[in-house]
This record gives sequence, structure tokens and C-alpha cells, in this order.
Amino acid sequence: MNWEPFLLTTSGAHPDAPRSLSTLEGVGDRLRAAAFAELQAREAFLWAADQFKDASEELRDAWRTLALAEQKHMDWLLNRMTELGIHLRERKVSDYLWISLTSCTSAREFAIFMANAEDRGRIAGERFYESLKDRDPVTAEIFRKIAVEEIEHIALATQFFGDTKNAQ
Repeated sequence: MNWEPFLLTTSGAHPDAPRSLSTLEGVGDRLRAAAFAELQAREAFLWAADQFKDASEELRDAWRTLALAEQKHMDWLLNRMTELGIHLRERKVSDYLWISLTSCTSAREFAIFMANAEDRGRIAGERFYESLKDRDPVTAEIFRKIAVEEIEHIALATQFFGDTKNAQ
């Protein structure tokens, strides 16, 4: 997979720890990591829509629609990085999410794994919103909006596969 324009760690390796959220560099680390997660999610939804023949056409169409939402989120994050003068390739990102998602062997497994990943992202987004709302309300609002939209993404797995909270 070509992850341009991001700078990738060795495949499957973890990136450097994010710097303090009280610094512009730390905000940049969160924006960068979130943008790359959105890219991996976009690609994974498209991959799953083509890969899993056990998924209904309705679910595959929903995944393709979610890929568009992930692109929108990534664009918000990348635009904010540009506004703040944060360089995308300053730090490496990890493709661990992609590797995990593409190791799923069924539509159900993928949907559950993705829902849990989206929920972790939602929680992080809410946390970043709270931490940044007084100091950087524009960035905080981006994280808040993404967190709100992730709720709909998470609900998709439940719609098709029932209660999926922490099921694997």
C-alpha cells in the first residue's frame, strides 16, 4: 500500500510517542495520527467492500459511503495542519491499524474490529476536544465533529451484526 504523503515507520511498528498536547508539536502529532487513521479506515472500508463476499450488497454500499466520510475527516485534519504550519512528514506514522483490519477474515469480524477502532477514535477525539477547546477551539471542534460522526460509523456494525461492543 502506498501511504503517500505520510512518512511510515517500518510496517507494523509503532510510531514515536506523541509529544505533549500542550505544545503545537503535540497537537500536530494528534492531527497527523488521526489523519493517518482516517486514511487507513478509508482504504480498509474500500478493501472490505471488495473483499468480503459474505457481506450483503447493502453493507458493502454502506462501507463505500463510510470511506467517503473518512476522506472528509482526513481532509479536515490535513487542512488544519496546513493552517497551523505543521509538517505532515515531520514524524512517522504506523500502518498497524491497516494490518489489523486487513487480517480480518469475515465481514462480521471486520465490522466489529472497525467499530471498536472507531470507538477508540471517538473517545480520543472527545478527550482532545476537552483538552483543546479553550486553547485551540478550531482544532478542538474538528476533533469533536469527527467524534460525533464516528457514532454513526459504530452503529453500522450493530445494525448488521447486533451488539458488537468488545466482541471479537
